[in-house]
Amino acid sequence: MTEDIVADFTGRFFLSTSSDSSETPERGRIIMTRRRLVLATTDDKTTVPLSNVVDVNVGTVPNHVKRFFDDTLTIGYEGPAGIQSAVIESEGDKLETFVAILFRCLLNGRTVAVKHPARVGGRVKNSPVRKGKLRIKKRSIVIKTKQESISIDIENVMNIGRGNKLGSSDDRVTLIVKSIDDSGLTQTTLIAPTKSQYVNLLARFLRLEFDELREEIDEIELTNPEKRVLVGVHATGGDIDFTNMLDGDPAYVTNVLNSVKNKDLILENGNGISLTPKGRIVVTQQIEDVNA
Repeated sequence: MTEDIVADFTGRFFLSTSSDSSETPERGRIIMTRRRLVLATTDDKTTVPLSNVVDVNVGTVPNHVKRFFDDTLTIGYEGPAGIQSAVIESEGDKLETFVAILFRCLLNGRTVAVKHPARVGGRVKNSPVRKGKLRIKKRSIVIKTKQESISIDIENVMNIGRGNKLGSSDDRVTLIVKSIDDSGLTQTTLIAPTKSQYVNLLARFLRLEFDELREEIDEIELTNPEKRVLVGVHATGGDIDFTNMLDGDPAYVTNVLNSVKNKDLILENGNGISLTPKGRIVVTQQIEDVNA
């Protein structure tokens, strides 16, 4: 292999063309360049061009191999016998690192059509549809057009959907990303890669990052005073007397505010105190608990 190798590790994998296969996993090397994935054992190897990959599923173990694996990566690809799959497992953080590299190889540099913003709040915007190049990063995606660079942070994403809303062709699959802009308003961005397989892969990446962020947020423990601070900032925009709200002396109030700030849920700026993207998620996703 003369191409530069971007990933090379050992693990177990299972190659299947149907869900009723009775074969068992094999141990071998998983090697990847920017153009292809190779699964090699002592006796054989399977090569998958990355251009043939149509799906990447992390963490969900297919039913037909549940007796062999606990936590896996499943790669769906177009093969000689139609859609085939490779189920991969490895120890430690190797698989997590591989997934990040895999998505970069699959998505970086892809041409997309983008309309941003297509909607702000409840108002439809007359933004032009532009062509750009996609780049994914940790917890964000960037689309660079000739006119601007559009960045969407996962922390600001509220919803990810699909439709046929971009361009003159009604069969062009479009990713619909709703997020919060810098002013706190909801905005909608329409993204349509040139091939529908990349819509699916981009959606997988966004949802994976989206779910990982929410898992981190679910692990945040809040005291009742901290919950009251979050609800108060959300309701008033930070224009609030925290000493009166918390019924405490200034030192106690400072300790509570510092605790919430250290959890990256609020920030202080020249205009007072506001919620961070994480803080907004805590309030909007866990509002019943926050109000308890």
